[in-house]
Amino acid sequence: GGTDFAPRTTVEGEPVQEYLQRHYFQAFQQLALRLKNQPNVLGYDTMNEPSCGYIGWQDLNTPGGLLAIGDVPTPFQSMLLGEGIPQDVEEWVLGVASFKRLGTHRMNDSRTRAWRDGFECIWRQNGVWDFDNSGAAQLLRSDYFARVNGKPVDFSRDYYRPFANRFAAAIQAVHPNALIFLETAQDNPISKWGNEDASGIVYAPHWYDAYVLVKKTFIPILGIDNFARKLVVGHPAIRRSYHRQLAMLKGYAENQLGSVPFVLGEFGIPFDLDGKKAYKNGDFSTQVSALQRSMQAVEDNLLNYTLWNYTPDNSNLHGDLWNDEDLSIYSPDQRANLRDINSGGRALQAVVRPYPVATAGKLLKANFNPRTRVFKMELLHDPLIAAPTEIYVPNYQYPHGYSIRVSDGRYEIHHSKQRLLYWPDPAKIVHKLTVKP
Repeated sequence: GGTDFAPRTTVEGEPVQEYLQRHYFQAFQQLALRLKNQPNVLGYDTMNEPSCGYIGWQDLNTPGGLLAIGDVPTPFQSMLLGEGIPQDVEEWVLGVASFKRLGTHRMNDSRTRAWRDGFECIWRQNGVWDFDNSGAAQLLRSDYFARVNGKPVDFSRDYYRPFANRFAAAIQAVHPNALIFLETAQDNPISKWGNEDASGIVYAPHWYDAYVLVKKTFIPILGIDNFARKLVVGHPAIRRSYHRQLAMLKGYAENQLGSVPFVLGEFGIPFDLDGKKAYKNGDFSTQVSALQRSMQAVEDNLLNYTLWNYTPDNSNLHGDLWNDEDLSIYSPDQRANLRDINSGGRALQAVVRPYPVATAGKLLKANFNPRTRVFKMELLHDPLIAAPTEIYVPNYQYPHGYSIRVSDGRYEIHHSKQRLLYWPDPAKIVHKLTVKP
């Protein structure tokens, strides 16, 4: 958006948007040149959680954003704070059941500027605000980022889409078969994709159980609708809400992008819940329940997913070593037995679970309950496929073996490979399979 919103800002004489994007694409090209022959590299994500920033903001005097937590300045206040002008800023917290405004407090009494000496705020430079004759700061255009040439803007359509197309062209110029993973912020759905846009794309948005992520606690009857930004109360309502939220994201891949593949690019939970209580008593049952709630929503929608994250140098003290996050499913601080491959794992009862590796037809259902260790699956078999349906059944969950119940057909158990092979009866339409300890 620099061309539209910061046209007076240049770097070494080049418009700031072109300067930044050109360097960004060229850096990724160098990465692709080095990785393109690696068999396990499928493709490249355009950017981690691209944010619209101020683009589309209707009133710069109004606070906003996905979650109002902590210091919540308006965009105009943020600009003035960066200029070294103290501001009385609203402070918000997420209570047990709602967002609450605590009041206001003074910020930047030290009058520290964000800009180098000799440089002014780029938004003042581009006419968003200025000082009046009395020296007071005034906002010149409250809707500066909401309209261009009199027309309303859409971040995904007008800015992310052209950016993603340029990214795809740069990557596929050096790695032709690479997939391009797209994602946008939850409050900015992906825009419509057409024949003129890049091919070989995958939709890979992120989603989190926001209540657990932000509060770092798990209350089974409380959740958040990330799209409506409202509290959800009760087990049935939470399950319906989380199913609906992920179904909405999955629907974008089909309706906006032309039925492209979908993968949930990130989800998970913080493990330092309740003041890191589990690190003191070794009881991760709360984390198992919290992660299962997200896993259930993923399985209800039959999604491919990437669980965030695995950090080999995680620690109980410093977490994932970034931004006070502690979402790693492994930590050396939990590793008690060097001979046990699972030692160091966190909440593995919810992480390590059965799932269909390859389905000989259409998958209708696949759910696992870590409390009972029961896995249930349903599918429509494709009679043109002779190969069996292949299911990963981890020995971690079934160290003493397991029993199988099928609606029809036959199966084979391969404990050493942690695989279950299933051949349905072609005379039947819907096939069911259950794994129990």
